[in-house]
Amino acid sequence: MKVLLFDPIGGVSGDMLLAALIDLGVSPQYLKEVLSFVPGSALKVGRVNRCGVSARMVSFTIKKHISEKQFMPLIKKSRLPAKVKDRAIEIIGRIFAAEKKVHHLQHLHLHELADADTLLDITGVLAAIEYLKVDRIFSRPAKAGSGFISTVEGRMPAFNFATAELLKKFPVHFLPVPAELTTPTGAAILSTIATPCDELLISKIERVGLGAGSNDLKEHPNLLRVFLGKIRKDTTDECTVIETNIDDMNPQDYEMVFEKLYEAGALDVFLTPTIMKRSRPGILLTVLCQENLDRMIEVLFSHTTSIGFRVGRTQRIKFDRRFIRMDSPYGKVRVKIIEHDGKNRFSLEYRDLKRIAEREDSSVAAVRNDLMRLLRKEFAQLKRSVHGKS
Repeated sequence: MKVLLFDPIGGVSGDMLLAALIDLGVSPQYLKEVLSFVPGSALKVGRVNRCGVSARMVSFTIKKHISEKQFMPLIKKSRLPAKVKDRAIEIIGRIFAAEKKVHHLQHLHLHELADADTLLDITGVLAAIEYLKVDRIFSRPAKAGSGFISTVEGRMPAFNFATAELLKKFPVHFLPVPAELTTPTGAAILSTIATPCDELLISKIERVGLGAGSNDLKEHPNLLRVFLGKIRKDTTDECTVIETNIDDMNPQDYEMVFEKLYEAGALDVFLTPTIMKRSRPGILLTVLCQENLDRMIEVLFSHTTSIGFRVGRTQRIKFDRRFIRMDSPYGKVRVKIIEHDGKNRFSLEYRDLKRIAEREDSSVAAVRNDLMRLLRKEFAQLKRSVHGKS
């Protein structure tokens, strides 16, 4: 699977994203043609040093003022791919909504943004990604500066109000750098197109691109790095791990704990016997989840005797899986097909086995053995089904 991984070393802005993608190998000439729908604009690509590291930097010359009210009509009338148009409209809409909320205004004035630059950065980045034809896009956490900076409206936090609004559901690392490291445009693009991750198992890095910000921060490299690489076809994602050790709880009570945790959205819940302090036998309760952490902790507080929890992040690799329905003497039976590295593994759906066993007054094991014999005979046909319809 071909992927992009953005690494905001010193933050992220629209021009840094575009510069990094050009450094990665996107043709500047292609981008100039794509962005010609904005009248009187021209893309300039150069190189600068940031803390001794050479990186691309881009800028636009714009001969004619373009207001934000013209953004949507220009995009819709352009020859941009439909996918790029839709995503650009989504990103611009998010920026408008954030600015309206922060400033409590009805008009579409983009505070602290160069209007036409914003339009060109967004459409340029999306067109560049379309050019690369990647399957997935990931990003490490965004960066936020500290202290205050000077703006047209006075002294404001380095972590812009609109930027914070746009990064509500995106991980952010705060750095002791008195500068605006992430701009609203950069925040809107990154949080829309990329899946956040702290770690990613890239099996092969093919190219690396570096984009520079306009500020030369002496104490921190104002750079955005992007990797083009491959990861295994197996689905990779991250989840939260909650652990707690318990040695004073009635074992019968765990049933409700499991029910409540799964209702709250847990991916998995399991118990591990362990030996605790003073040689007491105990239970390690582990919960995996991707959201609703507060609800998980509320369940654990209300339904267990634990007095605290350990919380961390881990990465999962999930094999591709799908179900097909197999004809059998017992009727339709669901077969789960697990695929990895060109190899297949099959298993029968337990609930179907149980249903058949109850109906036939037989055991689950007997039904399973009978169906597995049939499954082995039809293995070749099932293998072909993996690459056909599921």
